[in-house]
Amino acid sequence: MSRPLSWRHSRFLLISVAHAGLGVGDPAPALKVSKWVKGKPITLTKGKVHVVEFWATWCGPCRTSIPHLTELAKKFQSKADFVGVSINEGAPEFQANVAKFVKEMGSKMDYNVAVDTASRGGFMSKNWMDAAKQDGIPTAFIVDKLGKIAWIGHPMEMEAPLAKIIAGKWDIATEKKRATDMKAAEGKMQAFAKQFNALLLDAKLDEAFAFLDKAVVSNPALGLQVAQSLNQIAWTIVEGKQELPEELSKLKGSTLPLAQKAVDLTKGEDGMILDTLAFIHYKAGKVKEALTLQEKAMTKLPAGTPAEIKKEMEERLVLYKSKQ
Repeated sequence: MSRPLSWRHSRFLLISVAHAGLGVGDPAPALKVSKWVKGKPITLTKGKVHVVEFWATWCGPCRTSIPHLTELAKKFQSKADFVGVSINEGAPEFQANVAKFVKEMGSKMDYNVAVDTASRGGFMSKNWMDAAKQDGIPTAFIVDKLGKIAWIGHPMEMEAPLAKIIAGKWDIATEKKRATDMKAAEGKMQAFAKQFNALLLDAKLDEAFAFLDKAVVSNPALGLQVAQSLNQIAWTIVEGKQELPEELSKLKGSTLPLAQKAVDLTKGEDGMILDTLAFIHYKAGKVKEALTLQEKAMTKLPAGTPAEIKKEMEERLVLYKSKQ
């Protein structure tokens, strides 16, 4: 099973942040689209809550979150309008792809769906996503009954805030402060990422890891985030099923140190990261090491791990045993 390079996007970005011109507490921009593909045309009307979500047909994480949006749309039916806006797909040929995608999704995508006004830099893209400096999809905005942006984030994390906003129990001032504090923290993270990425992408792993270790002392959470990125890079290279971004070309021979660092950062407690390291050892002909790691990996999977992932990991375990 191919694993995307990022939870939110298909490119390697540890952090990408800039000062936002649109944020929590600001009046929501208008809804201007080129075409409504499904459902009914929606306008932002005060007195009702609206969810405006951005996606694209080529976005794997979007496909994962779409059924969840459908569940929320049904749960909060008559209390909130849901709109999914396809961005960067405004040209006629892309619009045909959007219509085909929506039709194929069927009941899994059961809410209002529209297409932005242009293939690049459409009204919705510029006035919502770009203005809020949101560079990853899927991204959802919740607009409260006063017509103000009450929340911005990943749609998989939206249910709790949406329920509070609908119930009138959402403190927008508190959320604005939280969002501001998060932006400030992300600004510091970006300063780290700029230097770390430069070292990493130049395959200067010793320097990159030393710089990382120093940063982790004051920000332990950073280690977990970077571990996921290192693991994703290592897995993508060793699996060989996804096209490797050009900027990662210098790391083709570094899967072992990348995966080992990810394991070290997570203290050997992440099953999928252990799975990657095991596979790298197997590909290198070190079956005994692979088997030991895979057996441990199976015990470190959290509750709720998708059945297909468990199955593939179990199949690799059987493979390693058969090669002893």
